[in-house]
Amino acid sequence: MAECLATDQQVLDHWWQTFVATGELPAGLQRVQGRLIRAVHRGELPSGPVHIKTMTFPRKKDRLRYAFRALPAVHEANMLALTFAASIPCPEVVDVRVQRRALLPHRSMLVLRSLPLSEIAEDPLKRLDDEIELASRLVAAGIHHRDLHTDNFVRMASGELAVLDMQSASRIRSDQASSSAVRLAVASRLLRDRDQQLQASALIRMRGIGLLRSDSECESVKSRIEQLQLRYHDSRIRRCLLNSTEFVRRTHVSGVEYRMRGELPAGRWWQGGRALRTAWIGQRVRDLDAGTPPVFAAFFQKWWWLGGGAALYVPAQCEDERIEAEVQSASSAAIRSVR
Repeated sequence: MAECLATDQQVLDHWWQTFVATGELPAGLQRVQGRLIRAVHRGELPSGPVHIKTMTFPRKKDRLRYAFRALPAVHEANMLALTFAASIPCPEVVDVRVQRRALLPHRSMLVLRSLPLSEIAEDPLKRLDDEIELASRLVAAGIHHRDLHTDNFVRMASGELAVLDMQSASRIRSDQASSSAVRLAVASRLLRDRDQQLQASALIRMRGIGLLRSDSECESVKSRIEQLQLRYHDSRIRRCLLNSTEFVRRTHVSGVEYRMRGELPAGRWWQGGRALRTAWIGQRVRDLDAGTPPVFAAFFQKWWWLGGGAALYVPAQCEDERIEAEVQSASSAAIRSVR
């Protein structure tokens, strides 16, 4: 862990106290990433620029998940220490602070020294080659990083590639590191979001450095990529039925409401049967697949013992004919997605 100046400690204490009390960092820190329970901010200490990763635990499943395991800041700091010890470029840990209440997780804050980044445009194939090499070095060092997408690598001003976001990483034994299960998992995740041309070149590179060791392993990776893509797409669709960054799920006496985050616009509830659930899901499919702007801001499903009726929240001036057309279009999109 990096040494902190006394003046750094004062600033860190202020950030932590504010975060513990409010669940938010002080105003003035630049938010660069925000999700339902996680956020990343950019800040400035007297000793230099840092990134602050925070996590709250508002959902029961998150509190239970970390009830008997290290909190995210502690775990990631430990994994960064292993990565650094293996001479793999990564952010330097400045500070780690966590808090539990009644033995359950409450707050987690990890402060990392900001890396000096290169501003030179990169060739995609050369970049992917370097990512593959760094991923192989991680595996050889006994570190299984389970979220190796391209945004978790950055090119530093020195020209080296560094790895980020070690929260999903874990330590593995040497025999596990050489196993096909780990190697194929790493290769598949690296290539999940790449086009087919890059995938083909990358598979050759992976064979060359030993991350993949046979033609059958290459074919297995191709199959896994397709499965990963389908699962990922389905998980993104299903977020409209969960508490997520974009949606809220609320339970009422009469049923369950699903709605987009933020205030509902002027509108009205349009009543219908249980089939409206398909339209709500299909609207999400159209948004993800074609960028079609959502029409329905919320969906309500009554409990089955109350008749199981449903309703979509539609714009106030939207005529019934247009609503019916939108319901039909969205429902068709949902059905096609299932196929």
